[in-house]
Amino acid sequence: MSLENLALLMGLFVVPALLVALGHRLRRRPLFWRRVFWGGVTGHSLAILVMLAATMYPPVVWEGGLRSRDVAVHWSLVLGAIIGGGIGAALPAARKRKP
Repeated sequence: MSLENLALLMGLFVVPALLVALGHRLRRRPLFWRRVFWGGVTGHSLAILVMLAATMYPPVVWEGGLRSRDVAVHWSLVLGAIIGGGIGAALPAARKRKP
């Protein structure tokens, strides 16, 4: 099994399982972990769109040249969740409004 196939399987099965585990009892978690969860879900969801668009490329584009299609198909789900979770973690805490 190649590293690209392993990344695809991780993006399809491991990342959603981790997000489900992190989302368990989400209301009771600190704000930091809620932001990481929603960032990961958003990043993974956007990466699904990137992956689906890349799989629709004509077969002529698949051969030779850059491996951008392989990266977009195999690595986008893992990288999307990691980048989304990182952005969620980096966001500043929301201020509470005074009534």
